[in-house]
Amino acid sequence: MIPLKLSINGFLSYQELVEVDFQSFDLACISGPNGAGKSSILDALTWALFGIARQRDDSLINAQSDFAEVTLVFAYESNSFLVQRSKSRNKTSQLEFHILQSGDLAGGQDISWKPLTERTMRDTQARIHETLRLDYETFVNASFFLQGKADQFTQQRPGDRKRILGTILGLEVWEQYRQQTRERRRAIEIEIKNLEGRIQEIDNELAEETARKAHLEKIQTDLDQLEKARQASEDSLETIRQIMTTLQSQREFLASLARQIKTAEEGRANQATRLSSRQAEREELADALEKADEIEAAYQAWQQAR
Repeated sequence: MIPLKLSINGFLSYQELVEVDFQSFDLACISGPNGAGKSSILDALTWALFGIARQRDDSLINAQSDFAEVTLVFAYESNSFLVQRSKSRNKTSQLEFHILQSGDLAGGQDISWKPLTERTMRDTQARIHETLRLDYETFVNASFFLQGKADQFTQQRPGDRKRILGTILGLEVWEQYRQQTRERRRAIEIEIKNLEGRIQEIDNELAEETARKAHLEKIQTDLDQLEKARQASEDSLETIRQIMTTLQSQREFLASLARQIKTAEEGRANQATRLSSRQAEREELADALEKADEIEAAYQAWQQAR
């Protein structure tokens, strides 16, 4: 990380806005009386990047100011970034993180920053750590020695020294590779076990090939027999359908005959009635014929009497 520009306003010893252009010099020595703000410049760096300084909370704010704000522009891996951290009295801190999208910092014109700020300050801080691949502990043990703590690294526990050195040298990427390799190996071993289990299943199935072929032949024979039975059943069903069709035709014919018989019976009943009527007339005529001589005699008598 290479600091390019630092702006301090209302932070510790600096009541008014102060800007430090790191591009204007290669080596600097900060001197001045106690309380002049020498350490405040370095505190501004750590507070902007990590939110940590010698003071905390509202004590970071200059006594004559209502808020503190530090803006740091730095270069890292061919990119330029901007971190701005601010705090008002009795309020929580605010943190913004940006990357240079276009423009020239040296010219100071047409500069466009792309926000990298996350939804929460914790997430934004994590993104800064991820970008720098550096946290506060590593920073103060590798690049920035606090006053009176030049031997802080040697006083760290072995595990912490290993972690700090690993971060400084970029060894954490190899730890990530190791973790990824371990996870990949574990996944491959699981896949191999699954394949071995599948192969065992296939071998077991192949061992049962003869029995399964015999069973398949038996099933095929049963299917052939069932197919013949089905065909016979369909033939029987077709015969039954034909018989039912014939029966239906016979039923219709019988129904027609029944209607004809009924009509004939009705006609016979009418004929019987007419026959009875004719027979009665015949009997009357027969009686009349039997009395014909008497009638004729009576008629002659009547004629003579007349």
